[in-house]
Amino acid sequence: MIKILVGTIVGEYVAIEVKAEGAVELLNILRKTLNKGGNDVDDTIRMIQHFDVFYNIMHKKFKEYLTPRKDVGDLIKGNVLVDRIKLIKKDSEKYVVIVFDKSISKEKLLNILSSLGYEIVNV
Repeated sequence: MIKILVGTIVGEYVAIEVKAEGAVELLNILRKTLNKGGNDVDDTIRMIQHFDVFYNIMHKKFKEYLTPRKDVGDLIKGNVLVDRIKLIKKDSEKYVVIVFDKSISKEKLLNILSSLGYEIVNV
């Protein structure tokens, strides 16, 4: 069972922290379940798959978060799923913090994650 930390950050954005190896599968499931996400999810998956490269870029540029590319049409239609991500290394383990778009409610996300059998820890 995959453990997911769920919480909110400044601006009432919903964020989750999950191990990098489970993040891609989770994003694909959420994309299908919520029927949202376009270029933002594709770019996020690319960043996670090339974790070490983007982790180094993030630290060289002193950035806390990486922002995936978003299509203007998706922004207007409200079809964006991922707002930004943060790549973290803890004791040689790779983690991803995914900050969702404001249109994604915490309750809806918690319902989906619990129905999929994820172990949820509220922060």
